[in-house]
Amino acid sequence: MVPSFEKRVRAFAIDTSGVSLFIIVSLFLGVYYEPLPWIVSGLAFFGFYFFPYFLKKTHGQTLGKKVQRIQIVKLDDSRVELWRLLLRDIFKLTLSIGTFGLYLIISFFVMSDKTSRTIHDYIFKTKVVDLEKPTGKYDAFNKTESMRKRGF
Repeated sequence: MVPSFEKRVRAFAIDTSGVSLFIIVSLFLGVYYEPLPWIVSGLAFFGFYFFPYFLKKTHGQTLGKKVQRIQIVKLDDSRVELWRLLLRDIFKLTLSIGTFGLYLIISFFVMSDKTSRTIHDYIFKTKVVDLEKPTGKYDAFNKTESMRKRGF
């Protein structure tokens, strides 16, 4: 099943918030040892974005994707190789940081509702799937998940 745009954004936001929190806290550690903020920031970056891919139990999922119950798979729904996952995230993060977030906006406009694939998904021949089972309720107005939770 194709995950909603909201789930993908929330998963990325969880990972990015975790890294940001560690970076902010590490700024105060430079008083004790000057390279410590860089070390803590690098470990946080690796820990949130890349380390989960090395765990067999969470293959294709970072912490944010695990919370949102979405996973990265190949186009044929098989497991993605580790190198492809790592290159995909390095590509995405490099362009996101290098363009000051402009890449993420462009990726949003490229992403279609039917496949939920972004530019980096097309390049690395991956897709993101929703691991939650559909509720089976028919929604004639095609409301988003957040609208349904609010009762709209």
